[in-house]
Amino acid sequence: MSSCRGFGHLRPWVLLVAFTLLQCGSAQFCSFWNNGCIDPLAQTAVAFSFPPLFLDPITLFYSFDSSSSGKGEGPMTKTAFWLGYLDHNINPQVVDTNRTSEIALRVGNLTGTPTGPNNGCDGIWGGRCSHDIKTSLQATMFQLATSGDYYNQPLATALDQFMMTPPVLPSCGAPVFDVAAIPVQDFAYEQAPSQEVTVMKPGSSHHPWQVWYLDRMTDVQQASQVAVGIVSRSPSFDSHPPLSPDDIQIELVCLQAPKAHPQDPVLLRTTIEIDLVGPFFLDRPSVFFSSSRLDCRCRWL
Repeated sequence: MSSCRGFGHLRPWVLLVAFTLLQCGSAQFCSFWNNGCIDPLAQTAVAFSFPPLFLDPITLFYSFDSSSSGKGEGPMTKTAFWLGYLDHNINPQVVDTNRTSEIALRVGNLTGTPTGPNNGCDGIWGGRCSHDIKTSLQATMFQLATSGDYYNQPLATALDQFMMTPPVLPSCGAPVFDVAAIPVQDFAYEQAPSQEVTVMKPGSSHHPWQVWYLDRMTDVQQASQVAVGIVSRSPSFDSHPPLSPDDIQIELVCLQAPKAHPQDPVLLRTTIEIDLVGPFFLDRPSVFFSSSRLDCRCRWL
């Protein structure tokens, strides 16, 4: 059952919007085995900057659902991610060669609390480890871009290499790439000299970018895990090779499912941001409430 606590200080129109959204959310459903959508048991999001191509912050959404029986061999979770952004607010002036932007999400064998620089990742493994991960990816992708060998997705290719032959990361302690899968999605393509940028449509729980399943993982276990987003902007195969590894942009984003009380380890909470533009609404409120099945976003323009 959905609950709406802490609304006493909100204005009446906010309560009306929240009630409407709750009704909207209760009508949505996606089967656990449908990999084209997700009905999230828990969902969280983190905004991060990705200049110079994107002029506004990008939001990484991470959500999961769970099944106690899975395929009949124990628990299983269903994980999904996507990005949200203003796809029309792109800076084409920075396009000077063909580039591909990608996002990967790593889940598993990593706990802690995201805090500090590198979008919370320094609080997980320290600033030196974040630096080593980024420089290792830059070096591998630079070598790929200057090798002359064909490749499609530079970040996906580099991560495949890391999973087969883990890089030496002495500052990171535990293996960073020792997981079964790291799904990758390309989301922006730059073409020179036309300075044309093709951007993937922002995702949602109804149209997530990537969906995959984790065997023998309970919802409580996944809620304790830290998900690591790896975002890249790198020369495409048909571009001029970069001059140095520093020409390859890498960002890290760490996030975790919100938690509640010890007896209820997964906080089923969704943030709804509603843009209300007009003579009656001069601010942009965020409505918070608890709901186990909800993913509605309203934009009134």
